[in-house]
Amino acid sequence: MRSTRVPRFLGFVFGLAIVSVASAAEEQPAAPAPDTGDARREHAHKLMTQAQYAEARAEFQALVNEDLKVRGEQDAKTLSDRLELAITRGKSGDSIKAENEMRDLVDIFERRRGPDQDETLNCRTALASLLCDVGRSHEAVDEYREILERRERTLGTDDLKVARLRHLLGDAYSASAEYASAIEQYEKAEVVFEKNLGVENAETLLNRSNLALSKGEHHQFEASQRELKEILAVRERLLGPDDLSVLLTCYEIGRVLGGYGRYEEALTYAIRAQDGLMKRLGPATRMAVRAQQLCKEIRADLKGAQTSKSSVEEAISK
Repeated sequence: MRSTRVPRFLGFVFGLAIVSVASAAEEQPAAPAPDTGDARREHAHKLMTQAQYAEARAEFQALVNEDLKVRGEQDAKTLSDRLELAITRGKSGDSIKAENEMRDLVDIFERRRGPDQDETLNCRTALASLLCDVGRSHEAVDEYREILERRERTLGTDDLKVARLRHLLGDAYSASAEYASAIEQYEKAEVVFEKNLGVENAETLLNRSNLALSKGEHHQFEASQRELKEILAVRERLLGPDDLSVLLTCYEIGRVLGGYGRYEEALTYAIRAQDGLMKRLGPATRMAVRAQQLCKEIRADLKGAQTSKSSVEEAISK
């Protein structure tokens, strides 16, 4: 049986962990310089959401260069832009330099603000996300767990920041194939998301989606496919049939159903994802290519299952 493992939304499309540290204060704050980079910063963020990481990196590099000239290297805005530049470095493939930059920023914030302050913990969260992205998920788990402990100590268990960390910790556990632990974190996060944001909020649905996928990996097939179909119905009602999140949910359902041998039903969802993503994004884009490959895999599995069934029936008839 083919693995049901599928790309998580956070890593697949929505994994753009842009952590702002603009609130970092100076020990001796100076009068703020006029900010002429807001439009460029907004454009860079838009590029990130479109997965145009190299272009976003160039924009943030220009912002940092300007910050250093106008504000100085210790200004809060400079440090914020340096972190976002490091994030884009990691997303565009320069993970070594990104990690070094993030660790340098963590040291700066710890010295100036302390280990439990937002700026420090936001920077550490970005570092943990990078570690997970480059396959060092066990290190990411350790980092997220320590951040979570510090957040819970200062904010309690019902704060949204704590829930978001639990979600990220769940992603890291899932990437480490520790699905029971991932499910535990997603379920705890779900309670807080639903209470604070509502059951149909995009962030709540994202957490539910990753929870359902981890259940599929943990051999809870019926719960996994049922919950994904419920999420699909909500997203389709709220966003329409051609929204990207709807198409990706179809892709995920196809992967889960195919992994458990329900090939004909899986193919229906996979074809919908394939056709929609090719139309929406273009046939050569990464997500469209993955959907096309999924359809090929399911068709091959279906053909193999049909051939096997025919062979068994033929043997019985003899």
